[in-house]
Amino acid sequence: MYPRSPSDLTVATVCTALGLDAASVASMQTEVIGQGVGVLCQLARIKFSYHAGALGPKSVVAKFPSGNEQTRGLARQFKFYEREINFYSRIAKEISLPSPRCLHAAHDVSTDDFVLLMEDLGDRRLGDQLQGCSAQDAFAAIRQIASFHAKWWDNSKLRTIDWVPVAESDISKGGLALCPVAWPSFLQRIGASLPDDFREIGEQLSGQIGDLLDRFRDRPRTFCHGDYRLDNLFFGLRPEHAPITVVDWQIAIQCIGTFDVGYFVSQSLPPALRREIELELLRTYHDRLVELGVTNYSFGDCIEDYRFTLMFCLCYPIIAGGLGDPNNQRGVALVQAMTERCVSAIRDWKAFEFLKS
Repeated sequence: MYPRSPSDLTVATVCTALGLDAASVASMQTEVIGQGVGVLCQLARIKFSYHAGALGPKSVVAKFPSGNEQTRGLARQFKFYEREINFYSRIAKEISLPSPRCLHAAHDVSTDDFVLLMEDLGDRRLGDQLQGCSAQDAFAAIRQIASFHAKWWDNSKLRTIDWVPVAESDISKGGLALCPVAWPSFLQRIGASLPDDFREIGEQLSGQIGDLLDRFRDRPRTFCHGDYRLDNLFFGLRPEHAPITVVDWQIAIQCIGTFDVGYFVSQSLPPALRREIELELLRTYHDRLVELGVTNYSFGDCIEDYRFTLMFCLCYPIIAGGLGDPNNQRGVALVQAMTERCVSAIRDWKAFEFLKS
């Protein structure tokens, strides 16, 4: 039986998973981390001290299913946990986008219980999406995701990773069918900050999710992170660190690359900074794709795909705001910030033109 929360961890179970001699561990301390940052899971940092002469990691990070049954049901329905375990077990070592080193991964398909033990990135700087991204961090993030996308751009290997769904798949449509379900609650909780015209736009978006997803079918496909936002990025502080290490692969998807770009830019950058550097960010992204061999994809194509993604990405604050925990103060504040940022980007680019009247 897997530990289902940080309180279930014991020296014996952790040492067995890590291949350590439990007798070498003098003490083990567990602290909950990521509150108000993570949405679908529980996170804990495990710190070790050892008897004289024994060696082992000073700390690791443990990841477990959410303690909220509604969230667990959502994760089970759309295979979020299974997706991330597959990522770390099957492909993490092969990709160019740095992720934390996986030390142990186990998943029970029948119950959807899992435990993931990973390298502790606590010596890096974690991005703060609520505070918002700096220009320097934004360009670093865009260059890195472009390099990752370029490697997988219309790559035949995508067909071999069938545990990562395509954007227009039934599982993706099922997940985003939560948008109309969440919409009334979102309006009640966040609606005071929503401009009047966006109430109608949000209503239209909620009713057109399936059709919008179908548009992705005819676009070039790559491996997308799916949740590429500042709270999931760790920035290196020492020479031996990767410039950026990316966590949370539960929502990985096969889609047009601007999915990650639009999601990041519209929801992690304050509107004033976005307006100032947005075109340069998009040019940086496209130039990197071309530099790494992507062909038959013009900058005009990139702009149009980006505009569409902006409209589509309004789904995420709607779902998080309508179905998330209203008692999570940082989570509520983050949804408000995501909504305001996304609405401003949609308005600036007239992305609502992709909706049917």
